[in-house]
Amino acid sequence: MNTPEVEAFCEAGRAALKARDHASANDAFESAVALDSDCIDAYDGLAAVAYLDGDLPDAIKHYTKLTMLKPMEGRFHTNIGAIYNRLGEHQKACEALRKAIQRDKKCAESYYNLGIAQRKLKQNAMAVSAYKEAIRLNPSLAEAYQNLGNTYVDMGNLQMAIVNFKKALEIKPNFEKARHGLESAEAQLALTKAGANPFGRLVDVNTKSASSKAPSSAGRKLSDAERLEERAHVKSLAEEIERLAKGCCEYLKQKMEPAVMEVERAMAQGDDAAYTLPVAAENFRTSMYQWSALRKSLKRKVQELKAHEDFINAPDVKR
Repeated sequence: MNTPEVEAFCEAGRAALKARDHASANDAFESAVALDSDCIDAYDGLAAVAYLDGDLPDAIKHYTKLTMLKPMEGRFHTNIGAIYNRLGEHQKACEALRKAIQRDKKCAESYYNLGIAQRKLKQNAMAVSAYKEAIRLNPSLAEAYQNLGNTYVDMGNLQMAIVNFKKALEIKPNFEKARHGLESAEAQLALTKAGANPFGRLVDVNTKSASSKAPSSAGRKLSDAERLEERAHVKSLAEEIERLAKGCCEYLKQKMEPAVMEVERAMAQGDDAAYTLPVAAENFRTSMYQWSALRKSLKRKVQELKAHEDFINAPDVKR
Protein backbone atom coordinates (compact mmCIF):
# COMPACT_ATOMS: atom_id res chain seq x y z
CA MET A 1 0.00 0.00 0.00
CA ASN A 2 1.32 3.45 -0.94
CA THR A 3 2.39 5.85 1.81
CA PRO A 4 0.67 9.26 1.87
CA GLU A 5 3.75 10.89 0.33
CA VAL A 6 3.99 8.32 -2.47
CA GLU A 7 0.26 8.61 -3.12
CA ALA A 8 0.59 12.40 -3.28
CA PHE A 9 3.26 12.11 -6.00
CA CYS A 10 1.09 9.62 -7.92
CA GLU A 11 -1.93 11.90 -7.68
CA ALA A 12 0.14 14.83 -8.91
CA GLY A 13 1.39 12.68 -11.80
CA ARG A 14 -2.14 11.68 -12.80
CA ALA A 15 -3.28 15.31 -12.69
CA ALA A 16 -0.34 16.42 -14.84
CA LEU A 17 -1.00 13.58 -17.28
CA LYS A 18 -4.65 14.63 -17.54
CA ALA A 19 -3.48 18.18 -18.26
CA ARG A 20 -1.13 16.77 -20.95
CA ASP A 21 1.92 18.02 -19.07
CA HIS A 22 3.94 14.90 -19.68
CA ALA A 23 7.23 16.24 -18.30
CA SER A 24 5.68 17.12 -14.92
CA ALA A 25 3.82 13.81 -14.86
CA ASN A 26 7.03 11.91 -15.48
CA ASP A 27 8.84 13.81 -12.71
CA ALA A 28 6.05 13.08 -10.23
CA PHE A 29 5.95 9.37 -11.02
CA GLU A 30 9.76 9.16 -10.85
CA SER A 31 9.62 10.78 -7.42
CA ALA A 32 7.10 8.16 -6.31
CA VAL A 33 9.39 5.36 -7.54
CA ALA A 34 12.33 6.90 -5.70
CA LEU A 35 10.36 6.51 -2.47
CA ASP A 36 8.85 3.13 -3.31
CA SER A 37 10.61 1.04 -5.95
CA ASP A 38 7.62 -1.33 -6.11
CA CYS A 39 4.91 1.30 -6.58
CA ILE A 40 2.50 -0.12 -9.16
CA ASP A 41 0.65 3.17 -9.73
CA ALA A 42 3.91 4.99 -10.43
CA TYR A 43 5.16 2.45 -12.98
CA ASP A 44 1.72 2.43 -14.60
CA GLY A 45 1.96 6.20 -14.94
CA LEU A 46 5.50 6.08 -16.29
CA ALA A 47 4.43 3.53 -18.90
CA ALA A 48 1.52 5.77 -19.95
CA VAL A 49 3.80 8.82 -20.28
CA ALA A 50 6.35 6.85 -22.34
CA TYR A 51 3.64 5.50 -24.62
CA LEU A 52 2.07 8.93 -25.19
CA ASP A 53 5.51 10.41 -25.88
CA GLY A 54 6.18 7.70 -28.46
CA ASP A 55 8.97 6.08 -26.47
CA LEU A 56 7.61 2.58 -27.01
CA PRO A 57 10.68 0.61 -25.80
CA ASP A 58 10.57 2.56 -22.52
CA ALA A 59 6.84 1.84 -22.19
CA ILE A 60 7.56 -1.88 -22.63
CA LYS A 61 10.25 -1.64 -19.94
CA HIS A 62 7.78 -0.20 -17.44
CA TYR A 63 5.01 -2.65 -18.33
CA THR A 64 7.50 -5.51 -17.98
CA LYS A 65 8.29 -4.27 -14.47
CA LEU A 66 4.56 -4.27 -13.75
CA THR A 67 4.25 -7.91 -14.88
CA MET A 68 6.85 -8.75 -12.24
CA LEU A 69 5.05 -6.79 -9.53
CA LYS A 70 1.63 -8.24 -10.44
CA PRO A 71 2.30 -11.56 -12.24
CA MET A 72 -1.37 -12.50 -12.60
CA GLU A 73 -2.49 -9.16 -14.05
CA GLY A 74 -3.32 -9.73 -17.72
CA ARG A 75 -3.68 -6.13 -18.91
CA PHE A 76 0.04 -5.39 -18.64
CA HIS A 77 0.80 -8.26 -21.03
CA THR A 78 -1.99 -6.99 -23.31
CA ASN A 79 -0.38 -3.55 -23.42
CA ILE A 80 3.03 -5.07 -24.15
CA GLY A 81 1.52 -7.08 -27.01
CA ALA A 82 -0.21 -4.01 -28.46
CA ILE A 83 3.06 -2.03 -28.33
CA TYR A 84 5.01 -4.84 -30.02
CA ASN A 85 2.38 -4.75 -32.79
CA ARG A 86 3.06 -1.05 -33.26
CA LEU A 87 6.78 -1.77 -33.41
CA GLY A 88 6.18 -4.43 -36.06
CA GLU A 89 7.49 -7.22 -33.82
CA HIS A 90 4.45 -9.43 -34.26
CA GLN A 91 5.91 -12.71 -33.01
CA LYS A 92 6.79 -11.05 -29.70
CA ALA A 93 3.31 -9.56 -29.68
CA CYS A 94 1.77 -13.05 -29.99
CA GLU A 95 3.87 -14.31 -27.08
CA ALA A 96 2.84 -11.43 -24.83
CA LEU A 97 -0.82 -11.66 -25.79
CA ARG A 98 -0.98 -15.41 -25.15
CA LYS A 99 0.31 -14.69 -21.66
CA ALA A 100 -2.40 -12.05 -21.28
CA ILE A 101 -5.10 -14.51 -22.37
CA GLN A 102 -3.71 -17.16 -20.06
CA ARG A 103 -4.32 -14.75 -17.18
CA ASP A 104 -7.63 -13.32 -18.39
CA LYS A 105 -9.62 -15.29 -20.96
CA LYS A 106 -12.38 -12.67 -21.04
CA CYS A 107 -10.34 -9.71 -22.28
CA ALA A 108 -11.56 -8.78 -25.77
CA GLU A 109 -8.61 -6.43 -26.33
CA SER A 110 -6.15 -9.30 -25.92
CA TYR A 111 -7.83 -11.36 -28.64
CA TYR A 112 -8.20 -8.28 -30.84
CA ASN A 113 -4.49 -7.48 -30.66
CA LEU A 114 -3.65 -11.17 -31.13
CA GLY A 115 -5.67 -11.09 -34.35
CA ILE A 116 -3.64 -8.10 -35.56
CA ALA A 117 -0.36 -9.91 -34.88
CA GLN A 118 -1.49 -13.18 -36.49
CA ARG A 119 -2.75 -11.45 -39.63
CA LYS A 120 0.62 -9.70 -40.01
CA LEU A 121 2.29 -13.12 -39.66
CA LYS A 122 0.01 -14.46 -42.46
CA GLN A 123 -1.77 -16.75 -39.97
CA ASN A 124 -5.15 -15.72 -41.34
CA ALA A 125 -7.25 -18.65 -40.08
CA MET A 126 -5.96 -18.08 -36.55
CA ALA A 127 -6.51 -14.33 -36.88
CA VAL A 128 -10.16 -14.96 -37.85
CA SER A 129 -10.63 -17.04 -34.69
CA ALA A 130 -9.01 -14.36 -32.53
CA TYR A 131 -11.17 -11.57 -33.98
CA LYS A 132 -14.32 -13.65 -33.58
CA GLU A 133 -13.48 -14.30 -29.93
CA ALA A 134 -12.91 -10.57 -29.41
CA ILE A 135 -16.33 -9.89 -30.95
CA ARG A 136 -17.98 -12.57 -28.82
CA LEU A 137 -16.57 -10.94 -25.70
CA ASN A 138 -17.30 -7.39 -26.88
CA PRO A 139 -19.94 -7.25 -29.67
CA SER A 140 -19.60 -3.45 -29.92
CA LEU A 141 -15.91 -3.58 -30.89
CA ALA A 142 -16.20 -2.09 -34.38
CA GLU A 143 -12.45 -2.30 -34.98
CA ALA A 144 -12.59 -6.08 -34.59
CA TYR A 145 -15.25 -6.34 -37.32
CA GLN A 146 -13.23 -4.05 -39.58
CA ASN A 147 -10.02 -6.03 -39.12
CA LEU A 148 -11.92 -9.29 -39.56
CA GLY A 149 -13.19 -7.90 -42.86
CA ASN A 150 -9.62 -7.11 -43.92
CA THR A 151 -8.55 -10.64 -43.04
CA TYR A 152 -11.35 -12.12 -45.14
CA VAL A 153 -10.21 -9.92 -48.06
CA ASP A 154 -6.71 -11.40 -47.66
CA MET A 155 -8.28 -14.87 -47.80
CA GLY A 156 -10.31 -14.02 -50.92
CA ASN A 157 -13.68 -14.33 -49.13
CA LEU A 158 -15.20 -11.05 -50.28
CA GLN A 159 -18.75 -11.92 -49.22
CA MET A 160 -17.74 -12.39 -45.58
CA ALA A 161 -15.53 -9.30 -45.77
CA ILE A 162 -18.52 -7.23 -46.87
CA VAL A 163 -20.68 -8.63 -44.04
CA ASN A 164 -18.11 -7.60 -41.44
CA PHE A 165 -17.40 -4.16 -42.91
CA LYS A 166 -21.14 -3.45 -42.83
CA LYS A 167 -21.35 -4.59 -39.22
CA ALA A 168 -18.49 -2.26 -38.28
CA LEU A 169 -20.36 0.62 -39.91
CA GLU A 170 -23.58 -0.27 -38.09
CA ILE A 171 -21.73 0.14 -34.80
CA LYS A 172 -19.63 3.13 -35.90
CA PRO A 173 -21.28 4.92 -38.89
CA ASN A 174 -18.37 7.34 -39.44
CA PHE A 175 -15.72 4.60 -39.46
CA GLU A 176 -13.79 5.60 -42.59
CA LYS A 177 -11.50 2.56 -42.67
CA ALA A 178 -14.52 0.26 -42.64
CA ARG A 179 -16.27 2.31 -45.32
CA HIS A 180 -13.20 2.24 -47.55
CA GLY A 181 -12.86 -1.51 -47.00
CA LEU A 182 -16.53 -2.05 -47.86
CA GLU A 183 -16.32 -0.05 -51.07
CA SER A 184 -13.15 -1.83 -52.15
CA ALA A 185 -14.55 -5.32 -51.40
CA GLU A 186 -17.82 -4.58 -53.22
CA ALA A 187 -15.90 -3.32 -56.25
CA GLN A 188 -13.73 -6.46 -56.32
CA LEU A 189 -16.77 -8.69 -55.98
CA ALA A 190 -18.54 -6.89 -58.84
CA LEU A 191 -15.51 -7.43 -61.10
CA THR A 192 -15.41 -11.10 -60.15
CA LYS A 193 -19.10 -11.60 -60.93
CA ALA A 194 -18.79 -9.75 -64.22
CA GLY A 195 -16.37 -12.40 -65.50
CA ALA A 196 -18.39 -15.46 -64.49
CA ASN A 197 -21.47 -17.24 -65.80
CA PRO A 198 -23.83 -19.19 -63.48
CA PHE A 199 -21.46 -22.18 -63.71
CA GLY A 200 -18.37 -20.08 -62.91
CA ARG A 201 -17.36 -20.02 -66.62
CA LEU A 202 -15.89 -23.46 -67.05
CA VAL A 203 -14.65 -22.43 -70.50
CA ASP A 204 -13.04 -19.05 -71.15
CA VAL A 205 -14.62 -17.93 -74.40
CA ASN A 206 -11.98 -15.23 -74.85
CA THR A 207 -9.31 -17.89 -75.45
CA LYS A 208 -11.08 -19.34 -78.47
CA SER A 209 -9.47 -18.52 -81.78
CA ALA A 210 -11.20 -16.32 -84.33
CA SER A 211 -11.34 -19.26 -86.72
CA SER A 212 -13.51 -21.35 -84.39
CA LYS A 213 -16.76 -22.58 -85.85
CA ALA A 214 -20.03 -20.94 -84.80
CA PRO A 215 -21.67 -22.48 -81.71
CA SER A 216 -24.51 -23.82 -83.81
CA SER A 217 -22.17 -26.01 -85.86
CA ALA A 218 -19.24 -26.55 -83.45
CA GLY A 219 -21.08 -28.57 -80.87
CA ARG A 220 -22.38 -32.10 -80.96
CA LYS A 221 -25.76 -32.35 -82.71
CA LEU A 222 -28.49 -33.64 -80.45
CA SER A 223 -32.02 -34.79 -81.03
CA ASP A 224 -34.82 -33.22 -79.00
CA ALA A 225 -34.90 -36.24 -76.70
CA GLU A 226 -31.13 -36.18 -76.26
CA ARG A 227 -31.23 -32.46 -75.54
CA LEU A 228 -33.83 -32.96 -72.80
CA GLU A 229 -31.75 -35.77 -71.35
CA GLU A 230 -28.61 -33.60 -71.49
CA ARG A 231 -30.36 -30.73 -69.72
CA ALA A 232 -31.63 -33.06 -67.01
CA HIS A 233 -28.11 -34.42 -66.50
CA VAL A 234 -26.59 -30.94 -66.25
CA LYS A 235 -29.33 -29.89 -63.80
CA SER A 236 -28.63 -32.95 -61.68
CA LEU A 237 -24.91 -32.23 -61.64
CA ALA A 238 -25.49 -28.57 -60.78
CA GLU A 239 -27.80 -29.49 -57.91
CA GLU A 240 -25.25 -31.98 -56.57
CA ILE A 241 -22.48 -29.37 -56.80
CA GLU A 242 -24.66 -26.86 -54.97
CA ARG A 243 -25.43 -29.43 -52.26
CA LEU A 244 -21.75 -30.28 -51.81
CA ALA A 245 -20.73 -26.61 -51.80
CA LYS A 246 -23.29 -25.84 -49.08
CA GLY A 247 -22.06 -28.86 -47.17
CA CYS A 248 -18.48 -27.59 -47.38
CA CYS A 249 -19.49 -24.14 -46.15
CA GLU A 250 -21.52 -25.61 -43.32
CA TYR A 251 -18.66 -27.91 -42.32
CA LEU A 252 -16.25 -24.98 -42.22
CA LYS A 253 -18.61 -23.10 -39.93
CA GLN A 254 -19.68 -25.97 -37.68
CA LYS A 255 -16.46 -28.00 -37.47
CA MET A 256 -13.36 -26.32 -38.86
CA GLU A 257 -13.75 -22.91 -37.22
CA PRO A 258 -14.36 -24.41 -33.74
CA ALA A 259 -11.40 -26.76 -34.26
CA VAL A 260 -9.10 -23.85 -35.17
CA MET A 261 -10.39 -21.84 -32.20
CA GLU A 262 -9.80 -24.81 -29.88
CA VAL A 263 -6.17 -24.99 -31.00
CA GLU A 264 -5.79 -21.23 -30.60
CA ARG A 265 -7.18 -21.31 -27.07
CA ALA A 266 -4.92 -24.22 -26.15
CA MET A 267 -1.87 -22.40 -27.52
CA ALA A 268 -2.81 -19.31 -25.52
CA GLN A 269 -2.56 -21.32 -22.31
CA GLY A 270 1.21 -21.55 -22.66
CA ASP A 271 2.75 -24.03 -20.24
CA ASP A 272 -0.69 -25.17 -19.09
CA ALA A 273 -1.46 -26.61 -22.55
CA ALA A 274 0.44 -29.88 -22.03
CA TYR A 275 -2.83 -31.84 -22.11
CA THR A 276 -5.26 -29.59 -23.96
CA LEU A 277 -3.04 -28.81 -26.97
CA PRO A 278 -2.53 -32.46 -28.11
CA VAL A 279 -6.27 -33.07 -27.83
CA ALA A 280 -7.05 -29.89 -29.75
CA ALA A 281 -4.46 -30.77 -32.41
CA GLU A 282 -5.94 -34.25 -32.87
CA ASN A 283 -9.45 -32.80 -33.23
CA PHE A 284 -8.09 -30.38 -35.82
CA ARG A 285 -6.38 -33.18 -37.79
CA THR A 286 -9.63 -35.20 -37.81
CA SER A 287 -11.59 -32.16 -38.98
CA MET A 288 -9.04 -31.46 -41.72
CA TYR A 289 -9.25 -35.06 -42.96
CA GLN A 290 -13.04 -34.89 -43.22
CA TRP A 291 -12.87 -31.45 -44.83
CA SER A 292 -10.41 -32.77 -47.42
CA ALA A 293 -12.81 -35.60 -48.30
CA LEU A 294 -15.69 -33.14 -48.77
CA ARG A 295 -13.54 -30.86 -50.90
CA LYS A 296 -12.41 -33.73 -53.12
CA SER A 297 -16.03 -34.82 -53.66
CA LEU A 298 -16.93 -31.30 -54.74
CA LYS A 299 -13.91 -31.12 -57.04
CA ARG A 300 -14.85 -34.44 -58.71
CA LYS A 301 -18.38 -33.23 -59.43
CA VAL A 302 -17.10 -29.96 -60.91
CA GLN A 303 -14.68 -31.93 -63.09
CA GLU A 304 -17.54 -34.20 -64.15
CA LEU A 305 -19.60 -31.17 -65.18
CA LYS A 306 -16.68 -29.73 -67.13
CA ALA A 307 -16.05 -33.07 -68.85
CA HIS A 308 -19.72 -33.22 -69.83
CA GLU A 309 -19.55 -29.69 -71.23
CA ASP A 310 -16.43 -30.59 -73.22
CA PHE A 311 -18.21 -33.68 -74.59
CA ILE A 312 -21.26 -31.69 -75.67
CA ASN A 313 -19.15 -28.93 -77.26
CA ALA A 314 -16.91 -31.37 -79.11
CA PRO A 315 -17.76 -31.73 -82.84
CA ASP A 316 -19.16 -35.03 -84.10
CA VAL A 317 -16.53 -37.39 -85.43
CA LYS A 318 -16.79 -37.88 -89.19
CA ARG A 319 -17.11 -41.54 -90.10
